[in-house]
Amino acid sequence: MSENGKFVIRDARMSDRTRIGALWKELMTLHQALDPRFVVPVDGEQKYVRHIQDMLRCRDARVLVAEEKATNTVIGYLVGELQTRPPVALPGQYGFITDVCVQEAWRRRGVGRALFEQIRRWFVLRKARSIELYVSTANPHAAAFWQEMGFSPFLKLMHLDL
Repeated sequence: MSENGKFVIRDARMSDRTRIGALWKELMTLHQALDPRFVVPVDGEQKYVRHIQDMLRCRDARVLVAEEKATNTVIGYLVGELQTRPPVALPGQYGFITDVCVQEAWRRRGVGRALFEQIRRWFVLRKARSIELYVSTANPHAAAFWQEMGFSPFLKLMHLDL
C-alpha cells in the first residue's frame, strides 16, 4: 500500500469491481470521442467488470486502485500483467499495463504516477525485464504522461479497417 496526503494506492478488492467498471466506461467514452474506432458495446461495462474479477483471481496479474482518503471512493485504477515472450522474440518476462484510468477531477494530481510506481515495483519484484503498454495515438495527454514516466516508442501498432 502506498499513501499520499489525499489518496492511497492499494490492491483492488472484489467489492471495487463496479467502480472500476464505471471508470473504464469513462475512459472508453473519452477514447470514443477522440477516435470513433473505439466502440463500447451495450454490455461492455458488465463484461469489463467480469474481466476485472478474473484479473483479481490471476496470480500473474495485479489490479491496483487509488482511493480518496476523505471519502473512501475509488478515483483511479491500473491493471498490470506479467507476460512471457515466445522464444523467437525479445527474451524474458515483461510487465504489461493493460488499463489505467484516473477520474477526470483527479488527473494531474499524482494519482497516475502513484499507480504506475506501485505496479513498477511489483514488476521488478516479479523479475520482469521491461514494461510495455499501448497508447492511443488519438490521446496526446496519455502519450505525454507515459513519456514522463520514462517510456519511449518501441513498436507501432498499425490498423486497417476491413
